[in-house]
Amino acid sequence: MEKFKIISDDPFQILESTRWVLENARFVSVKEENVSSLIEIIRGRFPQGPDKETMGFKSSGSVDNDVQRYFVEDTVNFSFWAGKDEKRWEVEWPAGNIVKGGWFGFTACFDRAIASGVPILDADYLETLSREQGEHFFRSVDGVKIPLLEERVRNLNEAGEILKKRFRGQFRNAVEEADFDAVELVRLILEVFPSFRDVSVLEGREVFFLKRAQLCPNDLNYILEKAGKPIKNLSALTVFADYKIPQILRAHRIIEYAPPLAERVDNYIELPKDSREEIEIRSATIWGAELLRQAIPELSGRQIDNAVWLLSQNQEGLKPYHRTRTIFY
Repeated sequence: MEKFKIISDDPFQILESTRWVLENARFVSVKEENVSSLIEIIRGRFPQGPDKETMGFKSSGSVDNDVQRYFVEDTVNFSFWAGKDEKRWEVEWPAGNIVKGGWFGFTACFDRAIASGVPILDADYLETLSREQGEHFFRSVDGVKIPLLEERVRNLNEAGEILKKRFRGQFRNAVEEADFDAVELVRLILEVFPSFRDVSVLEGREVFFLKRAQLCPNDLNYILEKAGKPIKNLSALTVFADYKIPQILRAHRIIEYAPPLAERVDNYIELPKDSREEIEIRSATIWGAELLRQAIPELSGRQIDNAVWLLSQNQEGLKPYHRTRTIFY
């Protein structure tokens, strides 16, 4: 019996390329026999699918502005973790309210800037955003700088430049060019925005993850669905391979680490980007979630991702997640 069977479309070769990694893995394994425990947890907590409002997506009343915002967010949605014994990056917004979660603190930066009149959604502003402006935008409550600040500014500059040159300053035009189709939108993003090209190489073979590129149509759909223009073909997306998803899959023994890797992860020792260990963890994340999707056919890969991510927000009793400093997740 084939262990990792592809039973759905795989338009970006994510399932195919990560399957090859797992077939040749040295440090990480996927245990299909342990999937059942998490199936019941997901079905019990999310009987109608993951709660969209819990993900923090809000409408401003302007569809164009919301589409622009969530694209710009996905341009810099990565790497919020702190190292062992380091202070966490935390944001104050509104005044007196300290937001401690990485994703929720990140979105609070956008709320704060927009409320203060910072034109963070304007392509001209993004193209010329300076390091100093980026540092102020992502400022924390205690002086801790957000990781990879220079890379975030560079990505925002790229986004502004390409939005102006290719899409008349508005990402809504990219969505329309892709005909509101998730697969076509991911292809378009990968074609024109280099910072979204999340592809690793192992033993000379490309391994595709495309976390932020796939996340973009998923995020936009929260807004566009309410506006009566949902993104089509979302079921073709895989899980979005990050830190928290493998942490939960490991907690349920759906993925397991060999002792040397487990020791590194559990002691907060950083794994280099594109190391075999990191590529194997992300590949196992894709397939652990895919096995869940195959076992819960009423949910799509993106819904499985959201469900597992929401479970990860309670970190009590969990072993650490792997640390890799990268712009891709």
